[in-house]
Amino acid sequence: MGSTIDIKQQLNLARKWRSKNFDQIIGQNLTVRALKNSLFLNHLFPVYLFSGQRGCGKTTTARVFTAAINCQNLDSFRKEPRNFKLPCLECQSCLLMASGKHPDFIEIDAASHTGVDNVRNIIEAAALLPVIGRKRVYLIDEAHMLSKAAFNAFLKILEEPPKSALFILATTDPGKIIETVRSRCFQLFFGAIDSIALKQHLRQICLTEQIICDDSALDLIIKETDGCARDAINMLERVRFTDQEISENTVLLALGYPDVAQLEKLFEILLVQREIGLLLVQLDLINLTRYAPDFIWKRLLHLIRDAWRIKFNLPVTGVSENFKSVITQVEADQLITLLEYFCAQEQLFMKSAYPHLFLELFLVSLVKKKDYND
Repeated sequence: MGSTIDIKQQLNLARKWRSKNFDQIIGQNLTVRALKNSLFLNHLFPVYLFSGQRGCGKTTTARVFTAAINCQNLDSFRKEPRNFKLPCLECQSCLLMASGKHPDFIEIDAASHTGVDNVRNIIEAAALLPVIGRKRVYLIDEAHMLSKAAFNAFLKILEEPPKSALFILATTDPGKIIETVRSRCFQLFFGAIDSIALKQHLRQICLTEQIICDDSALDLIIKETDGCARDAINMLERVRFTDQEISENTVLLALGYPDVAQLEKLFEILLVQREIGLLLVQLDLINLTRYAPDFIWKRLLHLIRDAWRIKFNLPVTGVSENFKSVITQVEADQLITLLEYFCAQEQLFMKSAYPHLFLELFLVSLVKKKDYND
């Protein structure tokens, strides 16, 4: 018993809070409904394609779906779906899935098993009957990494799949999976997780794990991770050890960003005051060399986006009332021109051998552009 507790305590938050059943999967309601309905109607497809951005729940959902298929409560769920949850997490099959030792679940990372020989091994093994479950389920993660020869070999089993086997292909890049394979799959798309749902999830984690975290800090974490739950949880864990109470500035420091107020002042000089002297003084205060330049660039782009939302009375988080007041003095055309200049220079900035110097000179040049000032 003692060793089990020690192992659990060593799990990071992303693994500890990985969804165990359908009800715990956040932000993928349509996909979950489709999978639960197929289980209820006993209509399973031989091949599924789960696609979507990283960290949005593809692999986790595949594991939950596999557990549900082989759960001993499946028949009871089909009779009374309101009274039985899937997977039950209590039967022998569910316990084996939870421990990662289920003999009928085979997870393969296509990034390290790209060759045709790996696929042939899967084809041969797929003919075997399940050991304890209804189906032998093969999860092929990062499926777009398979070679063309491997895909062609895979077509054979997709055309005539064994009744005892089921395949799930998970990918962040469905366009790289050849059309003849995609056409044989039941495709489900995993979108970025809604910020409201993700914030509620992070709040629950903070409450359970006794992490004190401001709402503004959670908003910033969500904004920086673009709807990716895994990245958001990992960032929360990273900053929890830096301070007893997590604030917005705590997150900014962990990200390598300067203080929000300093960047907002920089933005004000660019848009309203437009004086090179003031700009250089502000750049010295920020001390760009202390921070990753691509983070500064990204943060400035976020401020442009926030400015647009403020301009059209849309809700924003993580900005001060002073910043909102400054934006009321700015014409929409100025914001358009500012964005155009950033977009035009982004590739050069990313390729620059001296990005800090490039960024400073770029900001100085913005102040003096006539079409931007007028």
